[in-house]
Amino acid sequence: MKRAPRPAAAHQSDEWTREVASYFSDSSGYWDRVYSSHTVKAQVYRNRMAVAARWATLVAGPGATAADVGTGAGHFAVVLAEHGIRVAAIDASEAMLTSVAHNAARVGVADLVVTMTSDAQRLELASATCDVVTAIGLLSWVKQPGLAVAEMVRITKPGGHVIVTIDNARSLARGLDPGWHALARRLIRDIRRLVPGHHPVESPPVPWPAPMTLSHFDRLLRTAGLEPLEFKGVGFGPFTFLGRNVLPVRAGLRADRLLQWLADRSVPLLRHAAVFHVALAVKPAEEGATSAQAGELRVGLRFVRRPRKS
Repeated sequence: MKRAPRPAAAHQSDEWTREVASYFSDSSGYWDRVYSSHTVKAQVYRNRMAVAARWATLVAGPGATAADVGTGAGHFAVVLAEHGIRVAAIDASEAMLTSVAHNAARVGVADLVVTMTSDAQRLELASATCDVVTAIGLLSWVKQPGLAVAEMVRITKPGGHVIVTIDNARSLARGLDPGWHALARRLIRDIRRLVPGHHPVESPPVPWPAPMTLSHFDRLLRTAGLEPLEFKGVGFGPFTFLGRNVLPVRAGLRADRLLQWLADRSVPLLRHAAVFHVALAVKPAEEGATSAQAGELRVGLRFVRRPRKS
């Protein structure tokens, strides 16, 4: 019997995944260094990771099993491993996974981190395998974020937790800089092409990360069967106009810290104006579910991969 052809949407999603993976592979050095750089963007990334790490270590202790989906250079996976959590570090980019292995070995947690090449929309882990599943900065880069979240829910044990982030469509930074918006970027490129002596500006290899509103984020999680427990807005910089910094680095760092301090104290509007939203959600426990029924199929760090369809 011939296999039914895959829907066009699935092929488009595969192509999107390949393009994004290629982009991150080509820029893997930047994404490995960015967390340690002295910039406003790095400060925001570190704060986002700190929020997710605090929640993850509250809901999962030493010996727990985690999956970090879209792990990138593996900085968050390494943080989890440093707390004694066993981590499947998952990414579609082989170059990124090489960085993960290097970073895990550098801090002495290589025995707790397993790298896996996989599309976030078709994870190769068995169902109900993980105590906590994380995706930091992933959803805005996938073609079908709902499908990616559904896959995270599938591999989470009943009663386990999911920690995910999104780019906020209503952030202060987006409101101040039209360069964040696709139509404005295209208009700027078209105008620059008309300037005599100006070199043509090439389009980026992949679309910019797709943002969403907080209400959309909440619906996305609930539709996948999760119960959101907490949301937190993180980051207010970098402060740019048409992609160029309008504040010196030191002033930008101070401004970001001040706005975050105010947002953490529930100053009106600021809580919803951060660059990122981080969510902690729980997968409801199934009554009467046993560990065997939940599909807890792992031995040490050998995660059981999801069976492939023939």
